[in-house]
Amino acid sequence: MLTERQLLILHAIIDDYIMTGVPVGSRTLSKREDIRFSSATIRNEMADLEEEGFLEQPHTSAGRLPSDKAYRLYVDTLMRVSALKPEEVRYIRSYFTDKINELETAIGNAAKVLSDMTKLTSVVMAPQYSTVEISRLQLVKLSGTRALLVIVFSTGTLKDIVINVPKDLDAAYLDMVSNMLTERVRGLTLFQAINEITDIVLTDMPIQREFMDSILDAVRANAASGNRHKLVLGGTQNIFNHPEYQDFNKAKSFLQLIEEKEPLYNLLSSTTGMEFTIRIGKENDLDELKDMSIVTATYKIGGRNVGSFGVIGPTRMNYAKVLSVLGFVGNSMNELLSKPSDDDRKG
Repeated sequence: MLTERQLLILHAIIDDYIMTGVPVGSRTLSKREDIRFSSATIRNEMADLEEEGFLEQPHTSAGRLPSDKAYRLYVDTLMRVSALKPEEVRYIRSYFTDKINELETAIGNAAKVLSDMTKLTSVVMAPQYSTVEISRLQLVKLSGTRALLVIVFSTGTLKDIVINVPKDLDAAYLDMVSNMLTERVRGLTLFQAINEITDIVLTDMPIQREFMDSILDAVRANAASGNRHKLVLGGTQNIFNHPEYQDFNKAKSFLQLIEEKEPLYNLLSSTTGMEFTIRIGKENDLDELKDMSIVTATYKIGGRNVGSFGVIGPTRMNYAKVLSVLGFVGNSMNELLSKPSDDDRKG
């Protein structure tokens, strides 16, 4: 159990190291107005904190820097998350306006504003379509025996697939089938829609079995692939702005990780059920993140968590500021993506 004096000194060391990236010495602390102890007292307390595993000393003559254990204590008990400044709020809101009605645009904007506001690398995963509902299915005749099946989701995003259709099926017939399918699958997920369309194929439209099978196959293929591995990154170059990673060799493993993407996607997928997660240094399962931190949040559609986003950076990141930004961006995405689409308004 740390004393009140040790907590005060540790808090000051963390704040100073977050700001500068330079190991903190007792002399530096003694000059702070909120630390009214002698250099000798501070040195003794820092030695005890080091022995307890809260501080590390990179070199014998250098100051101390916080350990992962110190950051965990800071995040859990010492940190105070403050509100964003008015100009920061306006900047974030400028990326999430009523003019944005495409999910892909919202995801790209979220990645950019996150990296801009935190000066870290941002990661945003697209919705897991196993949880996103269908708004409409529409068949559009192209030419000859080809048509376009357009799947419209409640998120406002679209999926289109070219399918084969009998040559004699005209646009009016395809509209009739589109309306019939939409009536049956509206409000269902892709996986749920498979069973409904299978029932239509077997019972309602056996004469057009080949045509309906092509629709069913298209829906199955999209349900299987969903939006897996869809990850948008922002500010990947920001890693080099931190003194810890100005050596390219040290940043190399991280750059390889974000290029591969799949491990990061799996990491974000595992956090979709939690409002916020903070993994510090060695708490991360991925070896490439053992000396970094990743902070994630979730966004919702219709009150349901469908995706995660977050930032990655050095363990000395400004956690309080990061949580403020993630919280506001998450609320902005929730508000935007939960607005009813034009089809829903008409319905």
